[in-house]
Amino acid sequence: MSDNPDSGDHNDRLLPDSNKPTEKSMGEKVSTVFRNVLQTRTDNIKDWFMNYGIKSSVGVLCWLFGSMGMSVLWIFIGAFSVLYSIEKFHKKRKITEMFKTVTEDKSKLVEAVKQLHMENSSSLPSWIYYPDVEKVEWINRIIRQLWPSIQGYVKDILSEQVGPSIRSSSGLLGGFKFTDMDLGNIPPQLVGVKVYDEHQTRSDEIVLDMQLVYASQCNIGVSVNYLNAGLCDLDFRALMRVEMSPLLSKSPFIGAVAVSFVHDPKIDFNLTNLANMFDIPGFDSLLRGAIRDSVRGIMVYPEKYVLKLVPDVDISYLKFPLPDGVLRVHVIKAKHLMAKDTKLFGPNKSDPYVIVQVGRNFKHRTAVVAEDVNPEWNETFDVIIEDIWHSTINISLYDEDILNTDDSLGTASLAVRSVYQRGVVEEWINLTQVKKGSILMKFEWFELAHEASNLDKAIKIAEHKENTNSSLLSIYVDKACHLPEKIKDCLSSNVQLKITVPCRKDPFKTKLTEFSNPIWEERFLSPIQNPKIDQIKFEIRQKAGRRSIQSICRASMPSRKPHIESDSYSGKTLGTLSFSISELLELEGMCIDKDFPLDNATPKTTLNMRLCLRVLKLKEKQGPQFDGSEIMNKPPTPSATTQPSPTTSPVPEAEKPTPESDEYEHLSINNNAHQRSPSIASIASVMSDGAVSRMQPNERKPADNGKGRVMLTIRHHQDQLLVLIVKAESLIICDEDNSTSDPYVKVTVIGQNLSKKTKVVKKSLNPSFDQRLSFQLSIMDVRKSRLKVSVKNHTGFLSSEKVRMGTIFINLANIPDLTLPNTRWFSLE
Repeated sequence: MSDNPDSGDHNDRLLPDSNKPTEKSMGEKVSTVFRNVLQTRTDNIKDWFMNYGIKSSVGVLCWLFGSMGMSVLWIFIGAFSVLYSIEKFHKKRKITEMFKTVTEDKSKLVEAVKQLHMENSSSLPSWIYYPDVEKVEWINRIIRQLWPSIQGYVKDILSEQVGPSIRSSSGLLGGFKFTDMDLGNIPPQLVGVKVYDEHQTRSDEIVLDMQLVYASQCNIGVSVNYLNAGLCDLDFRALMRVEMSPLLSKSPFIGAVAVSFVHDPKIDFNLTNLANMFDIPGFDSLLRGAIRDSVRGIMVYPEKYVLKLVPDVDISYLKFPLPDGVLRVHVIKAKHLMAKDTKLFGPNKSDPYVIVQVGRNFKHRTAVVAEDVNPEWNETFDVIIEDIWHSTINISLYDEDILNTDDSLGTASLAVRSVYQRGVVEEWINLTQVKKGSILMKFEWFELAHEASNLDKAIKIAEHKENTNSSLLSIYVDKACHLPEKIKDCLSSNVQLKITVPCRKDPFKTKLTEFSNPIWEERFLSPIQNPKIDQIKFEIRQKAGRRSIQSICRASMPSRKPHIESDSYSGKTLGTLSFSISELLELEGMCIDKDFPLDNATPKTTLNMRLCLRVLKLKEKQGPQFDGSEIMNKPPTPSATTQPSPTTSPVPEAEKPTPESDEYEHLSINNNAHQRSPSIASIASVMSDGAVSRMQPNERKPADNGKGRVMLTIRHHQDQLLVLIVKAESLIICDEDNSTSDPYVKVTVIGQNLSKKTKVVKKSLNPSFDQRLSFQLSIMDVRKSRLKVSVKNHTGFLSSEKVRMGTIFINLANIPDLTLPNTRWFSLE
């Protein structure tokens, strides 16, 4: 035994560690590689034999039976039975393996379901493609059972609201009415529901987006001046928003429910029994347009249908939320415009002017610059934006002609959200629909701040430009109480409130209401240049006799509802009020809500209203650099060829442009206590342009380069880049028979050495793939990458057919928000 106590430890350290794996020799490594290669070859041979060997054997067996003189029918029955058994065995084994995988890892369930649907070439609902959209089949069961009861409620809405709206839309439809309404036995269906998280909404509300589909076999009778027709085969698709607010601590826990449509719904139907006035050219389209406009005016955001659940709850904040912000538009100059006026002496010229339309209600026309193809306007104006995510800026240039219709010099469209995300955008925008020409535009986004400390800076900014403002005033008029009786028949007369605002040519006017019950519940929005010195005046006037003819009276900054204006104001004054806007600067939140005593009235006469002031605060420049691809190609609207006044004015009802769905939807959060969160004002993101696009694809397609187009949806979610190949159209012919092709799509992530491909669609030039490809990538890696999307023709071994059909390259850094689905068409090159 050694005397050294450390010798044992030393010997132990010299012994090999049995727990550590011994390093393999070179021979063992070679042997392992050889076994792996051999196993792979063996598996390939087995797969080949199972796929082709057995089928070939069946074919040989059938040939032998035929050569022996047996019946051909028995040969086919036997062959079919064997092949069916083999396919069923393969499918059963695949499903068994899939269930085994799901049992081990439940997170793979959705992917397994998707794979099954793709193999069966069946479409998937939105709750499968997008994790934040939930399946709601249980709600559809409830609707199915309630449908007989719901029909009566829907009929009342059609009769009491849609019918009058259609009658007022056109003189030709003045006698319109519903004569019979049978909505059929097929109820509406909710394809998916998105419930917004608490960090996306205010604390006193719950917001849902529902994807509504209603394909009905209804039979609705309509009549116009005793001329009858039938409306059938109604197809209605929309993204419906449900807002529940305020939340209460006692039953029923919800004060009111507001329902609206995020976009204009898709409405289609057929007319029957047209052997009358409906055969007149244009009358059919007039009726269809009136129905769409009536639905838009009643329930398309920001209009809402509000159902009050608790009588004493104030729903004005739900019905009239503050706008999202103010967009300041600078029309600066243009260059290289088309010369439309031919001159006998000297170069040809144009007399250009610009029409800027924002949303459905706002239009501004600039001054005309005579005989100049490089004009300068330098005009600025403000636009109130109530919905960031679905508002579009439409820019149209025209050459003014005295005798003929004005010629188009080009158009361009830009989503308001592109400006909101960056704060400030100043760019030369290339005009479409013409050979050349561009316009320099500047857009600034102003947030609505409720701190008076921002006012001095806002006033200083507004002083530099005409037609600009420092703040925004919201006037909500509820009702008047204890009006004085100044004429003999006052109880049968009507009253109206007139609001005079500084820097506004025409006053705001409410609808006419009965003297005995003067309730208006209307909201007006007015820009204010300097709240420190400006005053607003209120006057309640009385008009005896029957109500006057209704006429639409809208503000330059459009209010929420049409207002009814009397023919004259010769009636008695029942009360007046002068209010200094500077009083709001001293109040918390710059809001006041109370009964205001009126002058020139009785001591008890009051006007109940709420006044809120918000300061325009310029949003700092941020976000990704503006990309020219965000300019949307949009043809000029027919209304743009009219001759509007050279001042800022709303779009007349007959000239409203039809809004188009946006290519991208985005998310933003605003924590203002009284302001609708922009994320809820219109995010509708996942279902609107993702799932719905498979039913109603965006038809704003790019120019075809001769090789067709492909529709893609791109999104990054949970460290995965998701590319949904929806469909393609107008592909080139590649097969030898010169009639069709067998296309598939291969997607490669350039820089990451990743690629995947879709299934092959046989014999189609307009294939529908509806297949999703996923790549495991972080958002940082995605931003640095490009996608190469190739459409190819599937060919056989040694085939001489053409393989490559077209390719596109997509820079992922140019997509503003990859966390939400981005759906659009791409032209192949």
